[in-house]
This record gives sequence, structure tokens and C-alpha cells, in this order.
Amino acid sequence: MFLLTRKAILKCAHGGVVNNVNSQDWVRVDDDPLLIENDPRQRSISGCPMLTITTPPCTSTVSVDDASYSAFVRIDGKRVCLDSTSGRTNWSQLGITPFSVTSVAQKFVSSGG
Repeated sequence: MFLLTRKAILKCAHGGVVNNVNSQDWVRVDDDPLLIENDPRQRSISGCPMLTITTPPCTSTVSVDDASYSAFVRIDGKRVCLDSTSGRTNWSQLGITPFSVTSVAQKFVSSGG
């Protein structure tokens, strides 16, 4: 499983792009900071096309699945994000629409899980 950097691309199920923000800056892959626990949570989403009469498009992530994080690799006590990162968005205010990784953006560093 590859580790995620800030350049990784995560998208909602409708195609909107999650705006990655890293909370640590000292561990990098190819000069790009690794994402760690909670970095994908509460991030804005841009370009979600799923606008209906009764619901706005996805505008942020609301939760991250536990399988998104390495069981072994940590930075400052926080687990690093893996290419299995996924969670839910705020679409329809139900928190059920998924988001996931569509591009890792690096193929240098991986973890056993």
C-alpha cells in the first residue's frame, strides 16, 4: 500500500475533488508532505456536479474510515494515510456518499499496512 502525499487525488463518488491539507510538514516523499491521521477529515470538496433541487453538491468530507491509516507507520504518534483512504462526504447531509483515492501521485514509498 502506498503512502499518500498532499498531491494525492481524492474524489467524492460524483467526481468532486477533495482539497488536501497536510498537518505535518517535516516528512516528505519527493518534496511533498505525507498526509497523516485526520488530514482527509473536514476538507473542502470542489467541483462536485451532484446538485439537485433539494440537495447541494458535496462540499466537504465528514468522516474517514479506519482502514485509511497504516497500522505500523506513524509520524508524531499519528498514523499515515494509505492508498486505501476513504470516507464519507456531507452530500444530502446524510454522510453516506463516499470519497476515495483516485491517484496516489507517488510510487516511491509503501507500507505493509
